[in-house]
Amino acid sequence: MSNDSTVEEPKPKHSPSRLAGYLCPPVGLWLQWRTPGVTLSSKIFVIIGLLTNLILHMVAGVFVLTATGYAELDRLYPPRLAWIPAGITEVSWPMSDQPVKTNQSAVWSGFRGVDRTGVYTGPAIRTDWAKSPPKLLWKTTHVGQSHASMAIAQGRLFTLDQWEDGEAVTAFNLEDGKGLWKHVTPNVRFKDNWGGGAGPRSTPTWDAGRVYVMGTEGLLQCLDAVTGKQVWANDILEENETRNLTFGMCASPLVVDDKLIVTAGAKARGRNTVIAYHKVTGKVIWESKLEKQAYMSPMLVTLAGREQLLITGGRELMGVAVKDGKQLWGHPWRVSHDNNIAQPVVIGDNQVFLSAGYHKGCALVQIDKSGDDFRVRELWQNDRLKNKFTSSVLHDGCLYGLDDVSNTETALVCLEAATGKEQWRGNDYGHGQLLLANDHLIILAANGELALVKASPSAFKEIARIPALPGKTWNHPALAEGRLYIRNGTQMACYDIRMGSAAGNVPVLAGITSGDSPQVLGAALGLTLGLGGMVLLIRHFTLRRED
Repeated sequence: MSNDSTVEEPKPKHSPSRLAGYLCPPVGLWLQWRTPGVTLSSKIFVIIGLLTNLILHMVAGVFVLTATGYAELDRLYPPRLAWIPAGITEVSWPMSDQPVKTNQSAVWSGFRGVDRTGVYTGPAIRTDWAKSPPKLLWKTTHVGQSHASMAIAQGRLFTLDQWEDGEAVTAFNLEDGKGLWKHVTPNVRFKDNWGGGAGPRSTPTWDAGRVYVMGTEGLLQCLDAVTGKQVWANDILEENETRNLTFGMCASPLVVDDKLIVTAGAKARGRNTVIAYHKVTGKVIWESKLEKQAYMSPMLVTLAGREQLLITGGRELMGVAVKDGKQLWGHPWRVSHDNNIAQPVVIGDNQVFLSAGYHKGCALVQIDKSGDDFRVRELWQNDRLKNKFTSSVLHDGCLYGLDDVSNTETALVCLEAATGKEQWRGNDYGHGQLLLANDHLIILAANGELALVKASPSAFKEIARIPALPGKTWNHPALAEGRLYIRNGTQMACYDIRMGSAAGNVPVLAGITSGDSPQVLGAALGLTLGLGGMVLLIRHFTLRRED
């Protein structure tokens, strides 16, 4: 009888179960690499599959988070995922217990101030921020998602928010930043899919004890400023059979005498795109079949000796008669996807500065009048100052604004208004907003920092920069009687910058040169990780060779 017996070779241990890899790809990757008896080529093959599975997990996770409303994914490049804060409710909204000082002279009646130029003309402000930063008077976290700015009058601050149950007009006490009243439009929850996020965009307009607001989906309301009670309301898109814009209704209502001027989106079955309502009754005074409208807010100006409305539509800059809505003149101004957002700037008696992002640029046009006829001619055009959704300001013959460099990057630029010549190019403040006050620029950066910059054509000079709000901040600041009001989609704050006011204890940040960029840090980090990976691979193969 043969005593031969077959000696079985030990079977190599199999790679970790596929279930581990499917359920948790990182664990699967770790187990796969540590499994003995598997060839390197097999490991690499399985790891590629697990990495593919990991990418699918990430895509599914992003889909679940965005579909359930816990996060939002914008379409910027590179795309970014951000948590959506919990909506404001009546329970989570603290009411003020302090009296409202209705006799305050502080007035900032709406979007970018009384005349929508972004220029502050009130009492002097402090500009020694480098050694004495502004003092924080109050801060509240009880605001909802919104890109709206603020209107200020009679001791109250008015703004728009996204609440849990709808879009809300809210009033706050200027003394403590706590609530006075809110007026909610139920079931309105606007959100665009191009990086703008959720919430209202337009800014309330205050006039003679009333607050006028344009909802993101076209509901125009007149509310009592003291009580928040609705006086009248018109659904302008439905009534005029016009179409909402991609980013929602953003233009703020404009009060001119007894008229309330609004733009009404894009033409659809209806053709009226600019309407004047009676500000007390809400009745139509006139309707005008003008160009498709965009996101710029109407302005009351005087050009070539004629008082008129200045409006940038989707494809054209136009002058419109206040009395009847008749178009007086027009100048073509085409931007990608009709995204005219920035406010034009009037220069002198008959010139208008235009600017737009999306690779467009800027131009200066001149409007002349002969009899009843207007003639428009372009004086210059270049690409040195491309306002995306920031508007420029004018000071001593120079224009200051944020140039749209990329989806996340801008550069503060000074141009000579008469020629368009660039005087200097400064720091990157992201797609923030700016105001002009006492020969200085107050800049609210996209990351929530506040900066003070000297408005001078001689050189770029940033005086100071302080951390003010956390998170993405696209909202325009408001400035009334030396108090600066800022907000974003999660917080709102008030800083005292009056001349002679006490200094605060907010740390002043180190200056950033205009050439600094997040891409530099990203490249350095990528290089470090790459070198680290190479070291690990060399170490791995060296150990295998020694074995």
